[in-house]
Amino acid sequence: MWLLASATDGNEDDDFGFIHGLKYLPTDFTPRPVFEALQNTNALFSDTKLDPALQLTTPDASALRSRSGGELLTYGFRARSGKAIVAYWLAAHSRPGNVFPALSATFTLKGSSIKHPVLIDVVSGKITPLEWKGGAAGVLESLPVRDSIMAIADEDYFDWPVLPEAPSSLNADTAGGSVKLTWEVHGGDATGIAVERRVGESAKWDRIATLAGTGTEYSDSAAGKGIVSYRVRALNGAGESAYSNIIRTTPSGGD
Repeated sequence: MWLLASATDGNEDDDFGFIHGLKYLPTDFTPRPVFEALQNTNALFSDTKLDPALQLTTPDASALRSRSGGELLTYGFRARSGKAIVAYWLAAHSRPGNVFPALSATFTLKGSSIKHPVLIDVVSGKITPLEWKGGAAGVLESLPVRDSIMAIADEDYFDWPVLPEAPSSLNADTAGGSVKLTWEVHGGDATGIAVERRVGESAKWDRIATLAGTGTEYSDSAAGKGIVSYRVRALNGAGESAYSNIIRTTPSGGD
C-alpha cells in the first residue's frame, strides 16, 4: 500500500503512489497524475506483444543523448488485432514541474503498415495527427522527444470493439418447479442475451438460451431439483459482456 498511497506519518510527504494518501487534505485519496498515465498505458498496450520487426530509428539519437543525459529507447508492439504501435522516450532523470527541455527529432518507422499516423502522449492522453514526410510512409519529422512515453500508431488503432454492458439485478422467482428470471439491460448495443445455468455447486455452467438483445426475462421449466444457479451476459458482434450477478434458487422448494 505504501506504493499506492503515502503513510499517515508524512515521511514520504505524499511523493509516491497512484493516489494521494491520508494527510487530512482535500486531495486525500484522489488520483495523482500518474494514475491517468497508468490508465492510458493499459488502454494502449494491455493486449499487445513486442514485435522486433517494428523499427523506429533516428539519426538524432546521439544529439538527444548529449542534450538530455538519457538514452533514447524505442519499442514496437503489435495488438491482438494486428495493429502496430511504437513507443519511444528518453531514459533521462525526470524533473519536478514537468520542465523537461523541448527536444525533437526526425524518425524513420519500418515494418508498421501505418497509413495515417498519430502521436499519443501517454501521460496526458493527447492525440495529435502526423504527416509523413513527402506524403510517403516512412519518415516523420520534428517529433517531440521527452522523458515520458510518446507513441505512434495509425488513427484506426482506436477503432476498438465496444462490448455491451453487463446485465444487472438478476432475480429469480420460483413457482411449481419453474424458475422465472428477470434482469435489467444497459448500453453497448447488445444483440443478444445469453442465459446460463448450473445445477449444484460444482457442476459446469451450461448456456440454456440466447434471447434478443432487449430481452429482460426468461422462464426455465427444466431446472430440476436442488440448488440451481443462474447468470446472464449480453452479446454483440464485438464479443460478450461480463456476467451479471449470480442468483441461486431451489425450484422444487421455493427460494
